[in-house]
Amino acid sequence: MDNYEGSDPWNTSSNAWTKDDDHVVSTTNNEPSLNGISGEFNALNFSTPLDTNEEDTGFLPTNDVLEESIWDDNRNPLGATGMSQTPNIAANETVIDKNDARDQNIEESEADLLDWTNNVRKTYRPLDADIIIIEEIPEREGLLFKHANYLVKHLIALPSTSPSEERTVVRRYSDFLWLREILLKRYPFRMIPELPPKRIGSQNADQLFLKKRRIGLSRFINLVMKHPKLSNDDLVLTFLTVRTDLTSWRKQATYDTSNEFADKKISQEFMKMWKKEFAEQWNQAASCIDTSMELWYRITLLLERHEKRIMQMVHERNFFETLVDNFSEVTPKLYPVQQNDTILDINNNLSIIKKHLETTSSICKQETEEISGTLSPKFKIFTDILLSLRSLFERYKIMAANNVVELQRHVELNKEKLESMKGKPDVSGAEYDRIKKIIQKDRRSIIEQSNRAWLIRQCILEEFTIFQETQFLITRAFQDWAKLNSNHAGLKLNEWEKLVTSIMDMPISRE
Repeated sequence: MDNYEGSDPWNTSSNAWTKDDDHVVSTTNNEPSLNGISGEFNALNFSTPLDTNEEDTGFLPTNDVLEESIWDDNRNPLGATGMSQTPNIAANETVIDKNDARDQNIEESEADLLDWTNNVRKTYRPLDADIIIIEEIPEREGLLFKHANYLVKHLIALPSTSPSEERTVVRRYSDFLWLREILLKRYPFRMIPELPPKRIGSQNADQLFLKKRRIGLSRFINLVMKHPKLSNDDLVLTFLTVRTDLTSWRKQATYDTSNEFADKKISQEFMKMWKKEFAEQWNQAASCIDTSMELWYRITLLLERHEKRIMQMVHERNFFETLVDNFSEVTPKLYPVQQNDTILDINNNLSIIKKHLETTSSICKQETEEISGTLSPKFKIFTDILLSLRSLFERYKIMAANNVVELQRHVELNKEKLESMKGKPDVSGAEYDRIKKIIQKDRRSIIEQSNRAWLIRQCILEEFTIFQETQFLITRAFQDWAKLNSNHAGLKLNEWEKLVTSIMDMPISRE
């Protein structure tokens, strides 16, 4: 009897991790037996009930990867025939130490995993400069409801474009929305960046909101172009290169929206590299993503508040400068020059103070521009990445489910029915064939869903691997934060020292 004993793949203590060697056993009738791979299929069931309070612990595949995989390119998973893949060892043959062989396989798998991880991480360079610039076109379009258009320019030649080709296209917000929806359909298990809000009635929106939305659109498209998979998507390149109105192009063009797993099968090499630690790390990240986002959001918020406080300081110093200037105009009336020339010296020093206020105000204004223009985006880009990762966690829980366990039980029940039909002359052959075809269909579905589960596993591991490169964004953000504060603090200190030196000669007595 096939072993259909269920295991919770989200449980790190699952027995799926302690199985002995599994083997794929071929049978007649062009049906792959599930004797050797049922445990593997059980491990592939990573669906999680969303209406329970149980903690997700990750989908954990069997630790012992099949030596003869059903996904081997040289074999037909649906038409396997012949003898068992389990080798027979003659009595007079030397038996290789299984433990030594296993240790060697583990070492080879570790080396392959290290190479794979390094190669994946090299494909993602989040610290690279942006290659897409977005500018708002002042003129609005539309009859009743006017909308803003954006000039989208790529600074480097993209695939399928020549260096001399025009590198600008005009797009509207709805075009960006369409692009993201396409990416979600094609790459549901990738980190798809979020878009800034549209805000209904944006035709009457203030300039600050429109500026923030433009900056948000810029972060979105540049994150897409830095992603190793998304940046090579044909529709992304179409979005950036087709100079016609995109809405008109979409009505005429025929394009594929099927996901990236279509007609793809998992490689045996990846199955061997997989380790349960990946699922554990994935789940640890999922458990703290909300906290991480909240903390980073507050850090970014305090940075913005600091910018506002500096801007308020600019206004106050400008007002201070005006007050000092006005005060110096009335002082001669309080202290007549005919009787005392000292007030003139004091007024001359008040002019120095006024100049100091003007200079420091200019420094503060420059500081706010650097915070909003260069520093704050480096903090917000990490917010966008955390948000895209959290959305990936959510999509994974919803979309990665399968019904392999149910299908396995269904196959077992139908096999029992076939067994009970044997030797009963009153049972029709048509009914027997019908049940047999159902079993074949269910087995095919098990294989297809298992393949999809492994592809999802590979996909999210790639995403989590490239995500590790984003930690350097934290470094850069705080380095630039420290440099900016140090630089402007030095400029302000220099101006204060100059002021102190300059006004030390102000009169303090009639002598």
